[in-house]
Amino acid sequence: MIVLGINGGFRGVYQDVSAVLVRDGRVVAAIEEERLSRIKFSPGRLPYLSVLEVLKIGKVSIREVDMVAFHGSTWDAEIDPRLQDYFRHHFGFAPPIKRYHHHDCHAVSTFFSSGFKDALIVTLDNSGDGISAQVSTGKGTTVTNLKRFARPNSFGVFYSLFTQYCGFVKDKDEYKLMGLAAYGNRQAHDFSWLLQFENGELKLNTGFIKTSPPGAPSLHRDEMIFNSAFEKKMGAGRRIPTQPLTPFYKDIAASAQNHLDETVLKMLKHYVDATGLRKICLAGGVGLNCLMNQRVMDAPFVERLYVHPASSDAGISMGAAFLACLENGITPAAPDHVFLGNEFSNEEIWKTLKNCNTYFEECSNPAESAAQLVARNQVIGWFQGRMEFGPRALGNRSILANPAAPDIQSAVNNKIKFRDSFRPFGASVLEEDMP
Repeated sequence: MIVLGINGGFRGVYQDVSAVLVRDGRVVAAIEEERLSRIKFSPGRLPYLSVLEVLKIGKVSIREVDMVAFHGSTWDAEIDPRLQDYFRHHFGFAPPIKRYHHHDCHAVSTFFSSGFKDALIVTLDNSGDGISAQVSTGKGTTVTNLKRFARPNSFGVFYSLFTQYCGFVKDKDEYKLMGLAAYGNRQAHDFSWLLQFENGELKLNTGFIKTSPPGAPSLHRDEMIFNSAFEKKMGAGRRIPTQPLTPFYKDIAASAQNHLDETVLKMLKHYVDATGLRKICLAGGVGLNCLMNQRVMDAPFVERLYVHPASSDAGISMGAAFLACLENGITPAAPDHVFLGNEFSNEEIWKTLKNCNTYFEECSNPAESAAQLVARNQVIGWFQGRMEFGPRALGNRSILANPAAPDIQSAVNNKIKFRDSFRPFGASVLEEDMP
């Protein structure tokens, strides 16, 4: 059975557009539309280039696809003919289309990718299909929902609120708030008045935010999601993006991160105690928060942690495809790696370089040559094999630089990435030195 999982939507609030091809329960290809369109997140779109690419990688035609799997189970029925028209218009054929619940897609994507035989599954995001968090158990081939939390009671809304308050763009720049958190005092502010998890219930204080009801579109990323009461409570106005990042906003970022960590840990401990399951699978956009994940991984009540590499809505496409497999008696197989995108032959690379009239040379040992350049504090664009699925550079599409060089962080941020000076990088070490 060949299943094409997709994510996206017709509205601007839907993003992380992607496509995943699954054959008999095994992931053949997975790629995000932004990697091909060069439009970050590809908001308000359905996958086109990514569908073409996964079909090409899988060497199948659209007519060989048995089912298209999508999220949006709570959307109006009129979405089905629109999706069929989309496929007929762009690909000449529309396979049968099945929609699944947004958080079920997240849950199944991470559990069946983890390789765990049983686990507590927690999916956290802004919202999807009106739900902002879901707790499930995975045992064998069965995923059972224990609890759903409706929007606006949302970890994602909580974190996006402070992202916007600190002068960044919500639903886009949350990773900037996470990076900024390293520069502030985590204990400077207590945000328990805004978000709490008590007695099995998650509660966001809606007196300080602007909301849209479950089933309605979320506020656009350009719309302010907090009100004047929030700014009064904070004691200072929001940061305008052109203003400097003062210690006050750094402390806000650090304190928001700390409250996210502590509240998520409280929720996880509640359900670990209730289920006895100490292996945890995470997904949803909040699952991309590396600092929170570190706290969860180090928690004494957590035996093992698995976070889906495409925890954002890009992973919805994989989860939807897995749900289609399960409905047809096929158990999804955990991918062996995340290098699931496209790749290029030497001939394709030569042709591109020559068309760009770019100087290049071949070397017999690229790793040795790159190491020598890095040792001389040169910055390397490292490109090999198939592209990673998910937002983390894991070695096949990475920038390499020497961490011993005093100015290297600012050089890469300012001269190459053209991004905020406080943004961090991931360190890589030899495997034998990992402990």
